[in-house]
Amino acid sequence: MKLHQFILENMEQILGEWVSFARSIQPEPMTSKELRDHAEEMLRTIARDVATHQTEFERSEKSKGRQPHIQGETAAEIHADCRLNSGFSIDLLAAEYRALRASVLKLWFVDNKCNTEEQANELIRFNEAIDQALAESITRYTESIILSQDIFLGVLGHDLRDPLNSIGAGAQLLTAVSAPESRPARLGSQMYSSVLRMNKMLDNLLNFTQSRIGGGLNVSLLPTDLAQISKQVVEEFLLSQPNRVIHNTIVGDCTGNWDADKLSQAYQNLIGNALQYGSIESAVTVVTEAHDDYIVFTVQNDGVPIPEQNQMHIFDLMSRVPHVDYERNLKKNLGLGLYIVREIVKAHHGDISVSSTAEKGTIFRVQLPRNKTLPH
Repeated sequence: MKLHQFILENMEQILGEWVSFARSIQPEPMTSKELRDHAEEMLRTIARDVATHQTEFERSEKSKGRQPHIQGETAAEIHADCRLNSGFSIDLLAAEYRALRASVLKLWFVDNKCNTEEQANELIRFNEAIDQALAESITRYTESIILSQDIFLGVLGHDLRDPLNSIGAGAQLLTAVSAPESRPARLGSQMYSSVLRMNKMLDNLLNFTQSRIGGGLNVSLLPTDLAQISKQVVEEFLLSQPNRVIHNTIVGDCTGNWDADKLSQAYQNLIGNALQYGSIESAVTVVTEAHDDYIVFTVQNDGVPIPEQNQMHIFDLMSRVPHVDYERNLKKNLGLGLYIVREIVKAHHGDISVSSTAEKGTIFRVQLPRNKTLPH
């Protein structure tokens, strides 16, 4: 008997073993219907795959984890959602497929020896179909976990705003009512600087979750002057790090239609990155320059250059600067800063690049169209 026919004719026996195994590993008591879930639909899909001749294109697509000609959710994807909601770990989810494969083959081999080329090809297609279903389930399971984590981070970042603002207000009041240079005044100033840094971290966190959940950052384009943004951000850094030197240069009319808050964050991240990784003995140079249809701003710092092979990955999520010692990397950030800058620039339809040499230092260059409007 052909394998796909065997699966269809012995469906209930196979499903009985599926339910029995699932019951043995269930995290909490479930009904037979819940344990059976979408197994029958998956088995019918697998049997159909085994019975269908595959083209080279279809084999290639499946090897990349894509199911050609499939629209909507597959039974394997829905099964992953159900198992996640029932408390199954990803290991238990994979174990179900391992048991399903073993059950079908054990029952089939009772009366079949797989001694013909046709049977061998069916067996190959069966294993490919099981692997495809497993890949779909694991992909959906992982995506659901990541989405829930991102939503949690977004809610956490949002809810931290109010208590952090209260601490900031208290720090400002402590500074205002205390004698200048007194210990309470210095403490209030340090606390407020810490609040500003934490706010920047929350900005990165919220933008990160927005870019992951919403498929990109949302920006609100309004008349904006990058000269004012650059000046304000540099002044904030000089206030919190008075021992560092930052040169800020403005060339021409730097107004356009942008999201002021997002670009302020881009300046903050790039300047903060330059202060963190650049030589503490040299200045950081910020230049904002107007051109006819676009604006360019650069942030430059001296220090050990970024290796050329690492420059193409510098904007990737959680990227670390390889030439800086581990402790500085660990204490300063989670690797979101440059990733967020790239997402902000992309949302404005701009470009960002980096160059790094021992002679010219490390230069981050951002180019933004001056009056670009977003498509509806």
